[in-house]
Formats: sequence, C-alpha cells, structure tokens
Amino acid sequence: MGKSAEDYDAATVIIIHYHRYDDNYDGWNLWVWPDKPKSMDGKSYSFDRRDEFGVVTTVKFSEKHSRLGFIVRLREWEKKDITADRFVDIPDSGVAEIWVIEGEEDFLTSPDRIDLTPRVKMAFLDSLSEIYASLSAPVDTKTVLPEVLLDGSPVKVQSFEKADPTDVSVTNYVKITLTEPLAPKSVSKRLSLEIEGFLPGNIIVRKALDNSEFFYQGELGSIYSEKETVFRVWSPVSSSATLILFDDLYSDSFIEVPMKRIEAGVWEAIVQGNLHLRAYKYRFVSYGKERETVDIYSRAVTKNSERSVVVDPAKTIIEGWAQQKVPIFNKPEDAIIYEIHIGDMTSDPNTNVENKGKYLGLTETGRTGPDGVTVGIDHIVELGVTHVHIMPFNDIHYLNEGEEGEYGWGYDPYLYMVPEGHYSTDPYSPLSRILESKAMVMAFHEIGIRVILDTVYNHTATTGSSSPFDQTVPYYYYRTDATGAYLNGTGVGNEIASERPMMRKHILDSLKMWVNEYGIDGFRFDLMGLIDKETVLAIDRELHAIDKTILLYGEPWGGWGATVTFGKGDQRGTGVAVFNDNLRDAIRGSVFDEKVKGFSLGSRAKERRIMRGIVGSIEYSSDIKDFADDPSETINYVSAHDNQTLWDKNSAAMPDASRELLTSAQKLSNAIVILSQGIPFLHGGVDFARTKFGNDNSYNAGVDLNKMDYSRKAEFIDLFTYYKGLIELRKNHPSFRMSTAEEIRKNLKFLDAPRNIVAYVIDGKSAGDSWEEILVIFNGNLEPAEITLPDESWNLVVDRDRISEKPLERLSGKVKLEPISTYVFFK
Repeated sequence: MGKSAEDYDAATVIIIHYHRYDDNYDGWNLWVWPDKPKSMDGKSYSFDRRDEFGVVTTVKFSEKHSRLGFIVRLREWEKKDITADRFVDIPDSGVAEIWVIEGEEDFLTSPDRIDLTPRVKMAFLDSLSEIYASLSAPVDTKTVLPEVLLDGSPVKVQSFEKADPTDVSVTNYVKITLTEPLAPKSVSKRLSLEIEGFLPGNIIVRKALDNSEFFYQGELGSIYSEKETVFRVWSPVSSSATLILFDDLYSDSFIEVPMKRIEAGVWEAIVQGNLHLRAYKYRFVSYGKERETVDIYSRAVTKNSERSVVVDPAKTIIEGWAQQKVPIFNKPEDAIIYEIHIGDMTSDPNTNVENKGKYLGLTETGRTGPDGVTVGIDHIVELGVTHVHIMPFNDIHYLNEGEEGEYGWGYDPYLYMVPEGHYSTDPYSPLSRILESKAMVMAFHEIGIRVILDTVYNHTATTGSSSPFDQTVPYYYYRTDATGAYLNGTGVGNEIASERPMMRKHILDSLKMWVNEYGIDGFRFDLMGLIDKETVLAIDRELHAIDKTILLYGEPWGGWGATVTFGKGDQRGTGVAVFNDNLRDAIRGSVFDEKVKGFSLGSRAKERRIMRGIVGSIEYSSDIKDFADDPSETINYVSAHDNQTLWDKNSAAMPDASRELLTSAQKLSNAIVILSQGIPFLHGGVDFARTKFGNDNSYNAGVDLNKMDYSRKAEFIDLFTYYKGLIELRKNHPSFRMSTAEEIRKNLKFLDAPRNIVAYVIDGKSAGDSWEEILVIFNGNLEPAEITLPDESWNLVVDRDRISEKPLERLSGKVKLEPISTYVFFK
C-alpha cells in the first residue's frame, strides 16, 4: 500500500522525477503552485537527489490541494522544458508521484510505462519543402534516411543533412528537404517524421505558414448583423473547426456548429438570427489533439474572459460619442505626457471619488482629497498636461475580475481587442467594460486631454494550453528555437513573433480597432525593441494614414540578453519615438544601482549627456549627437512605473539628504525634461514626490502601496505648483518645442559654464516666441555656484522655488545660483 501525505508530515505531497537525455541537470529546477484561478502563487524547488531515471525532488504542502501546477525551468526562467503549464491531480492519499521526460508534455504516473528510447523531440515545417528537426540523440545523416509521412503515406525526401553548417554529420539537429513542396492544404493533415532507431514525432507547421497562400486580408472574429452573425477564425493547421454557441452568456447549454474551411486557412460559420450577447468558443482539432479556446479576435467576453461574446456594435456606443470634441493637437513636440494606472489614480480612500479604481472613477469631476486638493481627472487637468498615458487596460490575464484585493499593472495580456473587466463596475456584463472604458476616454477628450493606451505586443501572459493564440494555431504566434522552446527575450517566458504575417495583421487590426472604436489617440509599446522593424513601420504607416496626430512611442530594448530588432536609431525618419534612457540615467543615475547618483544630486561629468537630451538627441554638433534625426523621435523622461519612483531613487542614492535637497532634485530633474527639445513624459505622482517606499517593481504589491496618495499632494503642494508652472511655461513658449533638427541647431546655443552647470540661450524671436531671447541654466552642484550672465540684464522668471510668466526680478552680470536648481531668464 502506498504512502499517504501524513507519512511525510504534510497535507499534500508531489514527488517529481525528471529525465534529460544529455544527463545535464545543472540549473534545472521546478516551479510548483496550487491550481487556483489565475494563481501566481508559485515557488521554486530544487531537485535534491538522483535515481536511475534522472533527478528527483519531493514537494510538500501544509494545505490540502486537489490539483497542482508545475513547470520545469532553467534557473530564473532562462527557458522552460516545455512551455505549457502542466497539472497533476492529487489522489485521496494526498501523494502524487510522476515521471517527466524532457520535451514531453504528457508525464507518466507509473514507472512501468517509461520508454527512454531516443526520439524526435521537435520537428518544424519551416517552408513547404523544408523540415528542421531536433533529436534527443545524435544521428549520422550520411548513413540514415528519414521518412516523412502525410496522413500515413510516405512523401519523397530529396536530402537529409545537418541543419547547422558548422556541425558535423553526426548531429542532433537535422534538415530534411522534400523532393516536391507540399500542397498548402496539406498543412491541416497529420505530418510525422520517422528516423530509424528513434521514436517518431509530429511535424509542427511553423514558418511555412508565412507563405502568402496563408495570408488572409479579410475581417476575422464574430461579424454581427441583426439577421445573422458570421464567425471567422484563421487556423490552417486544423483538420476541423467547430463553433460552440452557448444559449446565453453563462449557460452550460450550447449547440455545435461545424465550420467550413474557406480561403487561406480560414474557417467560417454563418448562424442566422440576432445573436447579440450570445457567448461562444471554438474547438479545433490539430496535431491529433482537440483544443478549445476563446476567439483571439474577441471584441467582448464574459467574466475573466472565459467565453467570447457576440455584440451588436450599435449597443456599444455611449451617448454623445459621435459629438465628442477631441482636443486639437498640431505636432508631436506639443505633447506633455502623464503616465497613470486606472486603479492607482482613484483608489485613495481619503477622497470622495465614488467609483474608486474603475473606469468611471476617471470620469468624475469635482472630487477632492486631503486639504481639498483636486484628485483623479481634475488633478491631471490642473497639472496641465496634454496627454494621459494609461497603463494597459486591454484584457489582463492575472486579474480575477471584480474580486477584492486584485491588482496588476496589465503587462500580462490575454486578449488584445477587449477592455479589461476588473476596472468596470460589472465584470459579468460584456457591455459594461466596453461602455465604461469609452466613457473614460470621452471624459478625457471633453476636458481637453488626449488618451494614449499602453500596449504589450512583445509577449502574452501564458502559452500552450492556456494561451488562446497557441490553442488556435500551436507554435505559430510565438518565437521558438530549434527544440521548440519558446524564446525569452522578454524575461517572462515567451516572445510574440511579430514578424509572422498573421501576427502582424492581428497587431495592426487591434491597434486600428482601438483608434476607430475607442477613440485612442496614441500608443506606447512595451519592449518595442522586440517588435520587428517591418511591423513597427507598418504601424507607423497605417495608423498615421487614419490620423496623422496619433502619438506612437515605445521602449527600444528587450529583456536581459534579448535580441533587439527595433532599437535606438531604428526610429530615424519615422513617426515613432523611443524612450531616452540616456537622458534618464544622466539626470537620476543608473536604474540598476540605486546608490548611483545623477546630475540632479551633484554627480559630475554628466553635462555632455544632459546637453544631448536638451537638443532632442539630434546630431547637434560633432561632439553633441545621439540617436535621433528629429526631436519628435525622443521621449524625454526621468521616471516611469518601472524601477523606483524618482523620490525613492534619490532617497536611496543619498540617504542622508534633507527633504529640501530631495525636493530640489525633484524639481530640477523634470525641469530638464520639460524644458528640453523632444517630447516630455512624466510619471504619475512625480509632481508631488510619489513614493512606493523603495519598491522598484510594485506590479504585485497591491493598491495600498501603488495608489496615488493625495495626502502627499497636500503635503508637497509647492512642488506640484512648480511642476504646473513648468508645464505652462513649455506650453506658452514654442522655443521649448521646436519641430526640426535644423531649427534647434539654428536657434539654440550652449554657453561655456562652470563645472556641473549646463546653460544655453534660445533665439526666441526666430523660434516664433513672444520672448526674444531665453536663457536657461541648470545647476547640478550640491553647493551654491556663480555664473556670469551674457550681454546686458535679463528678466528672471524661474528659480529654484518660483515660476512666473511675469518677471520676478531683473539681473545682470554675475549671479548666485542656489544648489540643485533651475533658472530661466528672458529678454
């Protein structure tokens, strides 16, 4: 009789054996978690012993669980053994024991079934005539011939060779070339590879689907009319597709409607009648497995996106939508961007916002907080910015919608064409999230602010069986290596293959939907460095054809060790901007080492880097040049949701700094950003010294830590007023937002200045300004400094503590500069 959990002094026990063919287990470990809805409560466990099979560990839980999830991973998510999450049902004894073979999704529950014969680990059809296969053991390509089978019938093979030219003929990675290309329709049939001495394997159709035969230009998803709804889904590898149409949103009753294969691998079903608010899913059969999933083109969903929903577009229009006044916007350099999170912005309990943490909370005006300060949307209006950048609010995976205490930043996307339900007042209603998110967008428009949606097209939250993309066309939408392992340049387990034509189409279709149906005025692209250049250029071309004033910008990098496909410099000559981390790090110091100070706390030898940022990162001179052709290509910033807040960073870099010094650094940092050429970007709350108490990655820290604490606005109201004044100054004076590199080179001249001081003069008259000349001085010294003003006397309008459009005083000759300060003069 087997052991029970009690024999291990635990409530639940799982014993996991793991086998690798190369016998190299260095760095491999387990991630195990209780199977709860959308749980992220996993922990790592090391293999602690060996047996004849491989390595073993025993994982114990003090709580009773009926099901556990597990992943075999390399170190800290360098790669996974397989991408799919796997789950183990726990028997009544409380003890489960399993045997896992490298690369095999199905694990064994009995050692009697173990077969360690070498096998075809993964084979990919990467063109209609080429197969690349990874084997668990080497094969001699000069002495063995493979057999490719199509629905059991042999296909003629022209050659069998090493896939890597640098390899020897005895290799684990091989290439098979077929005598004749397969017919496009063959991709939905069972393709398999047999090699003598190896267990056979399925051939997965991967890059072959990039062939133009499989590109579908038409509309996908559920296409509604009052008389009928057309359902279309692209899945060329499926041998059958079925529409599962539920009786209503949450009913267990449904009908099955066979779908017909039409062109380019698209399946279609037409259902008569008015299907508004009918839930549906798709069932595919591919590679010998049945897969059930929601529609990746879902425009509406049930709670937690468990089902797709058909909606009548006419029912998704809110009152006044067609008449809303989108704020006038002339050129990118006029933008002043403020980054917010929907939950953070209105969740402070010390305010009278009614719909706290919801879309509708950001439609409420006249709301106040401690000492009567404005909050929510009124706070943003009072500050004076032109654009609000909202962290992702398309469908988020790791949020149990409507549940108390749920929190996330949104960088774990599930579906791209539907708003997140957690921010709606009724996540059970498919229409609530649509109507209320539109109400939020319209509220910003009506009050004079444009809306930017943060997007995550570099990865999804999950892959495999829990990804609707992988369930629809396995392995197509993600980048994979020769063994089928998902590439991880994002650091979170997968990379979207944006270069694949039908993934690129999905990205473009979803972006255009947000513009056309939700009135979105711009997009920020998370880890844009991992989106291929052709896709970025297509985004630029197609969105600006709809509206030339749409703002597009993103991060020109990937995760640690990523292969960057759109980096700084690649944006040259486009309508796309990139975040300027060069200027960020010069001002605040390294984001990777909190102890490193920047210019705003007296760090020396940063003047040249500050100058590059001031001129918009263009080629200004032989020694002042950076990555941009045009000032509209740079997003100047010093802090964002990532890393420590500016206040926390400076507090960590100089722990003994006084409050006065930290406040001065807070002012100087974004004075440089706001008064530089290019597009300024502000982290929400930086205007009142927002703190997260040192947490540099608060995505899962909850709303209590992340909320906009408006008591700090009351406490730092002088700082807020200073930021407000800087923003007004930029908006009132075109000298700070010149449109071309030529204008900047012509009108902006740097002055010789003492150490740790950057000073420049702008020819305001030539720049079309009401001020004929403008002098700006940034003092990065921790002690008072002196500088001699050029020419005759100047009108002072900005110093360390004051901002005014009218002269504060008139100065000439040698002037004293306060420590860590900004000065602006005009004639």
